[in-house]
Amino acid sequence: MQVIDDSLFDRAFNLFNRIEQQDFEYVYRGFFSHNISKKILSLADVNIQRSLGVSAIQKRIYYIMVEGLQNITMHQEDADEYLEKYPGIFAIQKHDLFYYVTTGNLVLNDRIPDLKSRIEQINSLDKDELKQLHKEVLRTGAISDKGGAGLGLIEMARKSGNKLVASFELVNDKYSYFYLQTRIPIQKGIEETSGDDYSKLRAALISIKKLHLTLNVENILLYFNGFFSQENLLNLLAIIKGRMNLSLTTIRLSNVMVEMIQNIIKHGYKIKEDKGVPGIFFLRQLDSGDFALLSGNYVTEEQKHIIEEKLNFINSKSIEEISELYDEILLDMENVDSLRSGLGLYDLRIKSSSELQFKFLKVSENLYFYILQTLIKNVN
Repeated sequence: MQVIDDSLFDRAFNLFNRIEQQDFEYVYRGFFSHNISKKILSLADVNIQRSLGVSAIQKRIYYIMVEGLQNITMHQEDADEYLEKYPGIFAIQKHDLFYYVTTGNLVLNDRIPDLKSRIEQINSLDKDELKQLHKEVLRTGAISDKGGAGLGLIEMARKSGNKLVASFELVNDKYSYFYLQTRIPIQKGIEETSGDDYSKLRAALISIKKLHLTLNVENILLYFNGFFSQENLLNLLAIIKGRMNLSLTTIRLSNVMVEMIQNIIKHGYKIKEDKGVPGIFFLRQLDSGDFALLSGNYVTEEQKHIIEEKLNFINSKSIEEISELYDEILLDMENVDSLRSGLGLYDLRIKSSSELQFKFLKVSENLYFYILQTLIKNVN
């Protein structure tokens, strides 16, 4: 099985750190379907509700997310042959007094003139004119052949109170990658987008495109960056199951993913008490066809020493020895010393059938970023 070079840990931390500094609350790259989109909405909405509570603004953000995700899934139908290489992306970013919602997906080149025309028309209208256009589209039925994408764009602009920012990156003579971004104020009265603010919107979109390029280069099939909690674990699990066909490999990946995310939730250090545990998780396919799962979260120096000792102990044993120790711990939980406790890590070692790779990167006097990686052989 292929071993990942140590520099991946540093690249993973730099990616996480860059996203945190740019105030991204949620980033997902991967395949989109109706069911996966529902889980993505649930995950994103949990984080937004923690920040804003249930409010009219939270509902507006939710509606815009729905429209954006529908836009991705609709255009995916035209691009089956390139979806694996160019999957969609969805991101939520909170900066200053705004939430930014960004989507990205492949579109047919011959649809670009129509999309550009619609977006330019929408951006040229004020609030009352948008309302009138919305009524006109509903009255005349002048909706696009993609099932209402034009109406969706109008509603995104109406709900956000701001302009839509779009970008088209040529992929080949048939497809381009379509990025769409808008922002929603988190306070009433902040509606209009001035010329200076519009340039900030474009700058925010550029940062997303750079992030997306990094995810593409690393061949990351599924990526999540945000706050982890028990309530969003099931949604994440449903996403990975929906991302891949049901198989023995998928079952193993799902089991390992649960253990790794539980590891973040139970042992990760909370930067902000009112939120979940900040962290990163991604699934990457290697050139060999095998899979690498990587998680990262903050831990204290005391936690670092305990985890490091356990991992070194577990990696020093064979799979057979670890399996025997695992059974002993299950049978005698009360009398097991601390070094041999921590069933989750034992489970990861057994299920991955390889040593657990890890690294601790110091970020402050008493805080480390703990990165854990497991490798799963593709047996399909």
